Amino acid sequence: MCRGGPPPDSGGMEREIVVTGANGWIGGYVGVALQAEGWRVVGVSRTPEEARERRPGWDWIGIGPELEDAVHRAGAVVNLAGRHAFEQPWTPEYVEVMRSSRIEITRRVVAALADSTAAERLLVSASGYPVYGDAGERTLPDDMPASRELVLGAVDADWEEAAAPAGVAGARLAVLRIGLTLGADGGAFPVLRGPFDAGSGIVLGDGRQWVPWVHIADATRLIVDIVRDPRYRGAVNVVAPEPARHAELAAALAQALGVPCETVVSADQVRAMLGGASELVLASQRMVPTKAAAAGFAFRHPEISGAVKDIVTGSAG
Repeated sequence: MCRGGPPPDSGGMEREIVVTGANGWIGGYVGVALQAEGWRVVGVSRTPEEARERRPGWDWIGIGPELEDAVHRAGAVVNLAGRHAFEQPWTPEYVEVMRSSRIEITRRVVAALADSTAAERLLVSASGYPVYGDAGERTLPDDMPASRELVLGAVDADWEEAAAPAGVAGARLAVLRIGLTLGADGGAFPVLRGPFDAGSGIVLGDGRQWVPWVHIADATRLIVDIVRDPRYRGAVNVVAPEPARHAELAAALAQALGVPCETVVSADQVRAMLGGASELVLASQRMVPTKAAAAGFAFRHPEISGAVKDIVTGSAG
């Protein structure tokens, strides 16, 4: 469950937390939720002036030396910075952009945390489900070793390695292995539902691949819970407790939108359309949130049909 009250060790006063990637989709939700929990959010953006217009009332900084100053002062960071996987085709140059946008800021954050004199130091740093590789039918609890089998999995593994020295330096480190996050206003869901909105759904590949999904509302709540609860350390799977096969996700979309789902797009066709990014929808990761379950976190959207219906109908998350 999400715990109320002031942030830990705050003495009832507002405590700062730095959120990199706060102008992004998940980062925006997390920043709002942390602010509601009593934190003073310092958002980090490559375009802070644009971010101030989008989210007035927040403290915004750029990625210059002010980043280290803010991290050193606050001692608490949620690190979600990184270029989006579907932003551009995966040329070797863009893969390097995805890598450097994640790792360079992470290394700077870790170095600043190591020098921070804050009473409690915390780094909650993102990673992603490709870090497990194409795992087939295996069940994947938290803390399984990283794999470099997939292109973005290798990037995620490097990202996790860049965050690791924070734990060695004495900060509490939690690494978010975030699943395919579903929401109406961002992420992959609007892309996935496009053919269904056009009147006929599709299944990608053979449809048997496991999708490690999570509703945006639960992802946000769980990240905030990880910030607040010292029991969370190491890798944490940010996924729903009931993984679904891709065909089940497609069926849930078809049912929610009232359309048929009879077209199968072969894996070769998906690769031809998406290039390297096809690994994000064809690889299989049967992830389960073992640490969240042990901490007593209650998911509001534990199974795929209810989650998709909630997103499609615009119900409260």
